[in-house]
Amino acid sequence: MFYSSVLPMFRILRMVLSLSFIIIGLLQLHGSVLYTNLGGINQTDSLVEVVKERFYDDSLIMDAHLRLGRIYRMTEPKRAIDHMKTGLDIAEKNQFGCIAGKALADIGALYWRLSNFNLAFDFFIEAGHVFDQEGDLAGNARILTSIGVIFSQQGHYDRALEYHLQALELFEDIDSLALSASVHNNIGMIYLEKGDYDQAEYYHRKSLEIKKTYDDFTGKGFSYNNLGTIRKQQGEFEEALEYFNKSLTIRQEIGDNLQIANTMSNLANLYFLKQDYGQAVELLKLCLAIYEEIDQRAGLANVNHILGKVYAAIGDYENSQSYYELSLSISKQLNLANLIRNNYKSLSELFALSRNYRRAYDNQLKYLALRDSIYDAESARRVAELRFLHESKLKENELQLLRKSSQITELNYEKQRLFRNFLLLLIFLILVTLVVIYFRFLEYKKTNALLKKQKEEIAASNKKLKELNLSLFEHQEKVENLNKKLKESERNLININKTKDKFFSIISHDLRNPLAGIISFSRILKRDFDMLSKEELLELASDLDTSVFRINNLLDNLLLWSRTQTGKISFKPEKLLLKEVITENFELFSPNARQKQIELVDKTESHLMVYGDTNMTDTILRNLISNALKYSHPGGKVIVSAKEKNGFIEVSVADTGIGISEQDQNKLFRSDILHSTYGTKDEKGSGLGLLLCREFVQRQGGNLSIKSEINKGSVFSFTLPRGNS
Repeated sequence: MFYSSVLPMFRILRMVLSLSFIIIGLLQLHGSVLYTNLGGINQTDSLVEVVKERFYDDSLIMDAHLRLGRIYRMTEPKRAIDHMKTGLDIAEKNQFGCIAGKALADIGALYWRLSNFNLAFDFFIEAGHVFDQEGDLAGNARILTSIGVIFSQQGHYDRALEYHLQALELFEDIDSLALSASVHNNIGMIYLEKGDYDQAEYYHRKSLEIKKTYDDFTGKGFSYNNLGTIRKQQGEFEEALEYFNKSLTIRQEIGDNLQIANTMSNLANLYFLKQDYGQAVELLKLCLAIYEEIDQRAGLANVNHILGKVYAAIGDYENSQSYYELSLSISKQLNLANLIRNNYKSLSELFALSRNYRRAYDNQLKYLALRDSIYDAESARRVAELRFLHESKLKENELQLLRKSSQITELNYEKQRLFRNFLLLLIFLILVTLVVIYFRFLEYKKTNALLKKQKEEIAASNKKLKELNLSLFEHQEKVENLNKKLKESERNLININKTKDKFFSIISHDLRNPLAGIISFSRILKRDFDMLSKEELLELASDLDTSVFRINNLLDNLLLWSRTQTGKISFKPEKLLLKEVITENFELFSPNARQKQIELVDKTESHLMVYGDTNMTDTILRNLISNALKYSHPGGKVIVSAKEKNGFIEVSVADTGIGISEQDQNKLFRSDILHSTYGTKDEKGSGLGLLLCREFVQRQGGNLSIKSEINKGSVFSFTLPRGNS
């Protein structure tokens, strides 16, 4: 009967699985056909036909628009943007996440080429959000690079470097050396803008090496162009000419008209500096033809202005005036304020050379008026940029908060779902148990009724009773184990309560005295301010500073100790120059040392490096130096030294103070005692400092030791791993 009821179910399941495999196969076949059909469409005319027809699949039309956008991006950027936006709409409609992210990034790049940095930034940010949702690390790294370029062009070099370094980190995570080439190139551009030519050349050559390794033809063109610019700025014109020609050759083979014109403009400027005016004019006129062909009017305005400078240099004032005025006209149409200002200035200088002083004066007035207005507009633009940066940061923070809130909501929902399922399972088990108990009860009654006739059943029942007894013994052992665990937990709780009581004792006792001193000093200042002499005021201020310093040091140690007990302190080791850490701490304690007339001596060598956590190492030295000052007599010394020892660096803090007895040394590192004594000027400590030192030294793989003699002083030594020099 069982097989007869289950067999039809297996047949139905087998049919469902068969149909599923058929559907999956059809979907795969359909996808491969689409890919094959689209892969065959390579010509621009064919792609245009695809986007015009309505009967094609959405994915085919989307891909055609995106391909057209990439085809037109070098020659017709505005037309490319229209195609990209249409493809983006289809991708978002069909929830093609990665494709939508790439389309957003491409549109941002096109707006960047058109110098519309605000729109470019918006599209890059949106693309970054999409890549973040899709988990595309490479896409996110490219977006960070693009945003870094925008900030660099706006003069925000620190923000630009921040984004480029984040991009490099992501490329390292995905082990993509090829993709990091553009980031090295962009960092080189930043150093070029800042005038650091050595650093700029280093990063551009690093980028060029990567591009040569992966045969990145386009990228090599950019690298050669940038290296030529560096050599031109350094006055090495022949090497600059060689690099520019290499870049021009590559860009002519690629057919990137905009970059061809840009490189020619660089070459023309170089010939102008070399006073080869004929070659400069020839190249600049070729640039004009290219910029007119691709409708790059900003380039036209700039090249006409350079031609005006060239003709002015050779004394052809008539042609110079014509080119300046043409550049001025285009600049006014495009509202290029800086170029308008430069043209007015150049025309003023030109008319002065030709002794047309009236027109020279008029253009000089226009130049000065526009210079002032540009300065005001530039200031307003900077303020707007800062506001935009602040608002974008707030939006990023808000998005992160929303993500965290969403994650918390999901976790709460998951917790509720698991709790509900647990309750349902518990209820089901209880019902099953009740049913089992009921049937067992019926069976027990029946067994009692047939007890006399079925001795075999009695024997079986006795056997079951023995098994139950064994299970009871096992259960009893489990209960005993649980009791042991409960007792251990009770002991832990008692220790925790003792530690808590000790902390409250420290807070109530050790904070009370300095706080009472502060209150006393403030009341004296309030009551007798006019009656106190300058020396008395200085003495009160010194005592007040000492009390505040003690409270601050105690609170720092309390917070660090509590974080160590809860495991909330992260360990981030790095290479540290030991002398810098010691110098910072000496600067911190120099007022206390001067007050007690104690000399701080640093005997560490300047090249010694350790590998450790910055905060932990700083805390260790701060507490050891503080203790040495506390227990040293006036006129004494606190000496910090270091040496290499078995692959570690051993740091020693020695004082000439009161010393520590052997009995007290055994109490120093016990958390249940928190031993502390008064300093030479009745300074009181909490006993937590040395516990923190031991905890942080051990966390970093080292050891802490002490050598001390009564009335001769103490030496506290700790070891840290040696950093590679």
